[in-house]
Amino acid sequence: MSRNDAATESGTANESEASRPSRAAADSDDSTVTADDPLVEVRDLKKYYDDDGFLGDDPVKAVDGVSLDIRRGETLGLVGESGCGKTTLGRTILGLEDATGGEVVSDGRNVARLSGKQLREWQRDAQMVFQDPEASLNDRMTVGEIVREPLDAHDWETASERRRRVFELLDLVGLNEEHYYRYPHQFSGGQRQRVGIARALALEPEFIVLDEPVSALDVSVQARVINLLEDLQEELGLTYLFIAHDLSVVRHIADRVAVMYLGDIVELGDTETVYSDPAHPYTLSLLSAIPGSHTGTDRDRVTLRGTPPSPRDPPQGCRFATRCPAKVRPAEFDDLSGTAWERIDALHTVLRERAHTETGLTERLKRRLGLAADASDIDEVVADLFERDSDVAAADGSARSDLLTESARSAVEDAVQFARRGEDEEATAVLREAFGSVCNRERPERHAVGDDGRVSACVRHTDEYEDPRSVVDRRFGDD
Repeated sequence: MSRNDAATESGTANESEASRPSRAAADSDDSTVTADDPLVEVRDLKKYYDDDGFLGDDPVKAVDGVSLDIRRGETLGLVGESGCGKTTLGRTILGLEDATGGEVVSDGRNVARLSGKQLREWQRDAQMVFQDPEASLNDRMTVGEIVREPLDAHDWETASERRRRVFELLDLVGLNEEHYYRYPHQFSGGQRQRVGIARALALEPEFIVLDEPVSALDVSVQARVINLLEDLQEELGLTYLFIAHDLSVVRHIADRVAVMYLGDIVELGDTETVYSDPAHPYTLSLLSAIPGSHTGTDRDRVTLRGTPPSPRDPPQGCRFATRCPAKVRPAEFDDLSGTAWERIDALHTVLRERAHTETGLTERLKRRLGLAADASDIDEVVADLFERDSDVAAADGSARSDLLTESARSAVEDAVQFARRGEDEEATAVLREAFGSVCNRERPERHAVGDDGRVSACVRHTDEYEDPRSVVDRRFGDD
């Protein structure tokens, strides 16, 4: 069901993206501004967190090279697993977090470099609605004081005008006049979120980041808040960045959707096109997790193994390569089964995590000095991965599993020898060199998929390789 169909069914039919009124476009003196023009342009945006430890730990790369446009009057959905950087991206776009690199441009202003008066102007034009309506409201303040707070902070008009404005906002979001004098704990979750929305609207912004605005609410309340947001967008010409982990909600409200993985955008396009025909392997697996979903593959559920790598140490090539069901495999190992690849990738993940884990101070110093660290558990890992299910178990614990070919087994044993000495980075390099491919070496560029402007960051979208969707179908069918 399309977003417009869903909105009509719920009694809140919206105009199409091209025809939806935009206050910014209507107020502009430039008659060439249209609904398809970007209000916010994000270019190679980065946000790293450094703990400044004296051992020089790598920074957490929460947002790592994101580029996208947010068009005037649209709702751009942002989805991905927990911890992928969605909220950090939204906060960095707004200037609530200082960007490590890149640009956020709106109306000719590089928001990432604003300060003083210019930053205050941007913060007036762009607001945020937070995930937890209870935690985001000061329980010691009345609703009137909460909604009036941004007006006071920006010295908006006179005190009496601010009071009148607050009553208007409460009415706009469906609250009553007497709610002005109450405290947040006296409201339901849905009412508290309406208060948060009223506060975000106080300074008449053009752009609002909605960070999981309904995830803490009951399903029936979610629907009412979503309908309210759609009505406000149509009435005021607002532009939304809608962050959510509930893919069904995003499908209902978003015009376009951006899929985020480990700090970057892997697919971006029209919502219905992405949902009905996902192009990137991660999008395919993510959407297949929706109960009752049908993404066109033989299997409704594409289960990813493992967890995303640490943002302190993202893979050198494709961020998704460590879990990708369509990863390009070296021709030398074409005869390995899917199970063998799963075990090899699991070993690779264990070694990478060991190399970057937050170990004790003594062990970390030993590793920095090139001394052997405690690696007694590596034999147990190898046994679990390659020996437990094998009829050919070696007495010395080496990887003599019938899962592996002779050349594959040799590469694994070379890596294990490094790991036993605590040289996990060297062990990881051995596996990457032996079993890696273009997916491990090169960060994929975005490729146009179809003729509707959709893009997907996967090397398999080039003519040189088989389409990722076909590979997923075949490998899941074979394995």
